[in-house]
Amino acid sequence: MRLKRPDNWLHHLSGAVLVLALSLGTTWWLWQFETHNAELDHRARADASVQAFATRVEQRMRAQEQVLRGVQGLFAVGLPVGRTAFSRYVDALQLGADVSGVVALGWVPMVGAAQLPAYVANMRALEPGSAITPEGLRPEYAPLMQLEPPLDPHLYPLGQDMWMDAVYRAAMERARDSGAAAITGRLSRTLQNGTDVWVGFAMFMPVYRAGAATHTVDARRASLMGWVVAPCRMDVWMAGLPGADSRDVSVRIFDGIELSNQSLLFESHPADLPKAHASSDTLEYLQVAGRTWTLAMAEQASSATSPVHHKAQMIARNGIVLSGVLALLAWVLLSDRARTVIMATQMTTELRETKEHFELIFDSSPDGMVITQQADGLVVDINRGFTAMTGYERSDVVSISIAALPIWKFAEDRRRYRKELADHQFCENLEVTLVTKTGQTIVGILSAQPATFKGVACFVGVIRDITGRKAIENRMAHMAQHDTLTGLPNRALFDDRLKQAIVQANRNRGRLALLYVDLDHFKPVNDTLGHAVGDVLLKAVAQRMHDSVRASDTVARIGGDEFVVLLSAVHDGTDALAVAEKIRQALNQSFEVVAGKMVHISSSTGVAIYPDHGKDEIELSKNAEMAMYRSKQQGRDQVVLFAPLVSADPKATAI
Repeated sequence: MRLKRPDNWLHHLSGAVLVLALSLGTTWWLWQFETHNAELDHRARADASVQAFATRVEQRMRAQEQVLRGVQGLFAVGLPVGRTAFSRYVDALQLGADVSGVVALGWVPMVGAAQLPAYVANMRALEPGSAITPEGLRPEYAPLMQLEPPLDPHLYPLGQDMWMDAVYRAAMERARDSGAAAITGRLSRTLQNGTDVWVGFAMFMPVYRAGAATHTVDARRASLMGWVVAPCRMDVWMAGLPGADSRDVSVRIFDGIELSNQSLLFESHPADLPKAHASSDTLEYLQVAGRTWTLAMAEQASSATSPVHHKAQMIARNGIVLSGVLALLAWVLLSDRARTVIMATQMTTELRETKEHFELIFDSSPDGMVITQQADGLVVDINRGFTAMTGYERSDVVSISIAALPIWKFAEDRRRYRKELADHQFCENLEVTLVTKTGQTIVGILSAQPATFKGVACFVGVIRDITGRKAIENRMAHMAQHDTLTGLPNRALFDDRLKQAIVQANRNRGRLALLYVDLDHFKPVNDTLGHAVGDVLLKAVAQRMHDSVRASDTVARIGGDEFVVLLSAVHDGTDALAVAEKIRQALNQSFEVVAGKMVHISSSTGVAIYPDHGKDEIELSKNAEMAMYRSKQQGRDQVVLFAPLVSADPKATAI
């Protein structure tokens, strides 16, 4: 029997279209919600990755600076350093085996016009036929006198007057005036076709006459002897840096904030991505040795493969299907009774299957979901993801206020959640700390949106477990700031604490002390007993030093057998010397490095007091180190308080 077409079919059609629009709108909201979560998750991972990589780049730059500081002391003595002696010194540094990225070291003296003939004669004695280039009469010269090991003479020829190159000169002037390391802008050598075959930079460290005043810019200029330089090829400098050769991440570094081919220093996958900045890049700006570098990182793997993306797709697909079914059902319900009876029978099974499909999606979601009444906050329902995450079953939480559930570790998290709902009627990406039924702590991202459930105004809350991601972020942050062997703060963290302590001491007109501790005769332990025993000894030394100071003080390892101690508040040098002597006596006690094997060492300690012996962290550190070398010179196994020297740097004769 053929059904009669209803007279008011246009009215029925408009009703079905309205239902379709509402259903599609709900589907679009759910799809947007999941897509937004996926983007936030991707962004969080990208931010953590770029920050961790930036930290590793900064650490490598600081390690390079420390290498140059050692060479700075060699030339600061003022005694002639022959080519053979300098070559042996550089060989002893084992540049290829350290973590600084330095491949060569050089000496660039500042030479006046009157001194030039003597320097040229010295150069030709070392390298017959060498000369200062470019030629010409100038008031000042800064020639590259030594470079070990030798690099391509076309790139770094001996005798090259670096003062005449604008890029070199800008970095040399910054280093001279600041007293700290400074790097050049982008350096490159190109083929005739314009292709870069060598891209890098150079770091300069100023060398002043020993004992000369360096407290002002004018004083530093007047006492300048020259610079030690480390030329760096960027691909070599980045080699071995964790993350630089990852197949999943593209890494690019630019000199400055302009992202162009002309400023590009390094790219990990030159063939995979264009050099121009992509919108997917995560950027981080680094302040390295007086210049700004821009770090751009982008994931190469497609986000379409992520579980969250699949989930969003599934919601979209099934939402569209359900919307069509609901619209058709509305058409049936608005049609005449005969059509309703006939078509309702056919649609019932399909609708039930679709509803069950959506319930399956709700229950199978890995995120925890909880539905609460807007009026009183009572829990209406939870999904399996909530149970798996917290350990609470439906019977444990239904009809209990969300605020009364024992899942909140901190009352402040609960207060912020309730305030967000009260003020805005929704909550988005609130980081909270929760406690499971078994007492385990988890970290989650909590979002909530209003909805109607069984005719009651409710909030649908979604909790995503990010405990693993937070643990990784915290572990990466700890590794970036602590020595992997001893667990003590490394140089980066110590420098930050020293700067903060100086600011605090300056504000309160207080004093602090810096102790520079170097172990005596540690190398023979490694040579005779092996590095494994040496590592055991270093960990034991770190523990004894840590036990000898207050909880408010800081002990850090900054080198192989070099330690520093920050005493945050002292009355005078007497207090600092007492702590330093306590550490010295503790280290004088024998160490049992292996069962039945005792090792005896001693230590040499230099002490400097702020503000008496330094107005900033650079000067204070330099003077503490100088006092330590004086302790070495005077026989080791003693504590020496810094006192200004008129003669040459005692480091010159220390062993």
